[in-house]
Amino acid sequence: MRELLLGVQYASIFGFFLEAWIVFRNLKGRVHSYLLVGSVAALINSVGYVLELKADSESTYITALQFSYLGRTWYAFFIFLFVAELTGRKIPSILRSAMMLIDAAIYCVIFTLQDHNLYYTDTVFDTSGVFPRLHHGNGIIHHLNIGFQFMLVIVGLVFLLMALGKEKKTVTRKSYITVIMASIVQSFFLIAQLTHLFSIAAYFDVSMIGYFIGNIMMLVAIISFDLLGTGEIAKEFVADKLSEGIIAVDDEGNIRYYNEPAASLYPGLKGDDPGSGNTGKIPDAEHVLKLIKEAASKKEYLTIKDHFYLVEENELVHDGRNYGTLYAIVDETEHIHYTEELERQKMIADNANEAKSRFLANMSHEIRTPINAVLGLDEVILRETGEDDTRKYASDIMSAGKTLLSLINDILDLSKVEEGKMEIIPVQYELSSLVRDLVNMVGGRAENKGLKFTITVNEHIPNILMGDEIRIRQCVLNILTNAIKYTEKGSVDLKIDYSKPHDDTSGRGGIMLMISVTDTGIGMKPNDLAKLLKPYQRLDEKRNRFIEGTGLGMSITSQLLGLMGSRLEVKSEYGKGTCMSFSLLQEVVSEEEIGDYNKKFGTASGLAPKYKEKFHAPSARILVVDDTEMNLMVLRHLLKQTQVKIDTAKSGREALDLNRDNPYDVMFIDHMMPEMDGLETLKRIRKSGYNGDTPAIALTANAVSGAREMYLEAGFTDYLSKPIESDKLEKMLAELIPASKIETVRQET
Repeated sequence: MRELLLGVQYASIFGFFLEAWIVFRNLKGRVHSYLLVGSVAALINSVGYVLELKADSESTYITALQFSYLGRTWYAFFIFLFVAELTGRKIPSILRSAMMLIDAAIYCVIFTLQDHNLYYTDTVFDTSGVFPRLHHGNGIIHHLNIGFQFMLVIVGLVFLLMALGKEKKTVTRKSYITVIMASIVQSFFLIAQLTHLFSIAAYFDVSMIGYFIGNIMMLVAIISFDLLGTGEIAKEFVADKLSEGIIAVDDEGNIRYYNEPAASLYPGLKGDDPGSGNTGKIPDAEHVLKLIKEAASKKEYLTIKDHFYLVEENELVHDGRNYGTLYAIVDETEHIHYTEELERQKMIADNANEAKSRFLANMSHEIRTPINAVLGLDEVILRETGEDDTRKYASDIMSAGKTLLSLINDILDLSKVEEGKMEIIPVQYELSSLVRDLVNMVGGRAENKGLKFTITVNEHIPNILMGDEIRIRQCVLNILTNAIKYTEKGSVDLKIDYSKPHDDTSGRGGIMLMISVTDTGIGMKPNDLAKLLKPYQRLDEKRNRFIEGTGLGMSITSQLLGLMGSRLEVKSEYGKGTCMSFSLLQEVVSEEEIGDYNKKFGTASGLAPKYKEKFHAPSARILVVDDTEMNLMVLRHLLKQTQVKIDTAKSGREALDLNRDNPYDVMFIDHMMPEMDGLETLKRIRKSGYNGDTPAIALTANAVSGAREMYLEAGFTDYLSKPIESDKLEKMLAELIPASKIETVRQET
């Protein structure tokens, strides 16, 4: 029996320690503080009683007894406060203080019980039983202590029973019932000890068994029935830890709840004195609610201490019933500042982009203007000289000039693609003419490097197609240029084939045009393939440092193909060569086949083909307006063999004078001129009543994104970028000059 009872006591000590630890881990608010102190008091009581059971002398026993009562005296008091707080009963502070004084006085009497008979009378220490025992009579303070503890238990039970009657939640009801049962059990065993209801009460304090059983019940209530109110505590804790202020208003417009952030924003919610330490008046709760409602309804920000708050309004609805409104006051200051900073950075970026566009336009104009003269006069030399050496030199100049021009075009085209202003414009074109242009543009470069340049064209491909001829030519030219650039010996092969698409549902007939370029150049490493299509990237930089180029061509090619619904396929073996290919869906305009290309046109040579004008129009008259004399001279020479009459003007005012005196079939007007630019010149010509319907072509060195749209919107029929391509110039005139004035038109061969 001795070991069993000691085991109960040890278990009781462990139980109260466990209870105290659990409560401490969940400590939040006054209710938990009271339960924690009560658990510690019960723990001290149990430890002290174990020391009593093991005492070997009267002095040791009394010391253990005094230690035990340090917990037992205060246990009922703190459990009472815990129950009152748990059930929502507010104990006046003066009453709490009075009860504390009573318990303190009782313990003082117990602590000095050897000096008087107020607590115990006629004490005799007995060690003959199972455990040592102090036989005694009970003094007046002992009776007072027992009565005071029973009073606290009874009042606590009343609080619990009243709360139980009102509570609807099942879990909360179970926790209340468990606490009630624990109190009843502890009270029962205390009465059993006082009345010696059980025989073991003669040598063992059976109230300790009550504490043990009550402790088990309290642990069940804490763990199983959420006695600590963890869910509610968590909600309150989270609400207070939120950065947003929370205010709950019932359906009658009364504030029922607010968290700490809301109170810190509006101290008036707590009913603080408006004059207490504040320089300005603190709005009261009614005024606060009015401000919040207005801000929520108008979607306006509340400004508090240089911070901006947005009010979010939500209905409090549960089980279909509206209980009121919840207002969340969200600090949007950082978001607003971030948005303002984004706007500022966007403005800076837009300004920088505009500056870049202006720079590109100016750069385009400043560089293209002299190139126009170089290439234009070089074209005149090629047309008019009969000496092969001179033609060879002129061809080399033309090749170098076009290389420089292609670098500028790469930069401008990349700008267009990046800004999303690059347009794909399908037109009718001859495939044979496109291939011949490509061969003439790169054939000389291949020949100069000693490379074999072969062209293989499926002779059954329809020759007249619909697509963006300019962009297709640009893509193939970039690939061919790249192949020749990175091939030192061997060959570069251009292959053009086609297939019938299986899913062509256009009804107009189409082919899948397949173009591939294969070289025997340096090839690429597998990890370099990803860099190939990135702008400004050059592969194997150390090995290729002497090779010219900006690193833009293939990136632009890839993006142009993407705009045309295709993609660049690359197969390469390092040190052996590369094959690049793509396929484009093209509409067939005529089923006429291209035929044997090599038999018709032969292969390219290093010399440019001899020029032959496309038409004669001696009765046609055009006006050319440009402030640079050299540009006027170039255009006169380029059109000399067409026999078109050309009037030139070096300013907008001079153009207006000529316009009043002469009817024109076509007008070419330079954009960037001093005093009166091309746009203003055309505007005044249209208003003058002379040549009001005459087609007007903008002559411009500005080829940046949006140029075409700008000129068309200004009233121009079309625009021609510098340097002027003679072939394009003649084609444009052949279309715009009235057919009655066209005497002869050269047929393509």
